[in-house]
Amino acid sequence: MLLAAGFTPTLLSLTALKSRALRRGVWTRVSPAARALIDAAILYLRRGGRVKSPTLVEALRRAAEEVLRLTTPLRLLAKAVGLAIARARGIEADEEKAVALGIQWLNTPKRWKTALN
Repeated sequence: MLLAAGFTPTLLSLTALKSRALRRGVWTRVSPAARALIDAAILYLRRGGRVKSPTLVEALRRAAEEVLRLTTPLRLLAKAVGLAIARARGIEADEEKAVALGIQWLNTPKRWKTALN
């Protein structure tokens, strides 16, 4: 969960999200449904609309999380995962060890992850 639970899709937040993805070159790797949803929401908000539906807000939040996951640098993601693993196992980890643990976890195939837990 990269976004807080109280995500409210505004014109400014969605256009910033799209421009960040375009700047980093990951907009084409975002799923077509998420891209279409974000583009449609931006168009609707530019014309003066308001997003009130909780289902639409949740769908936009998931689409925004997908974009943020692709735009977040790998080192930050690996550090966050590594710190969570270290905390769960009771290991004291500095930044380098946390990044190493996170990269190891991110590179482990899904079928082996279920066997490790």
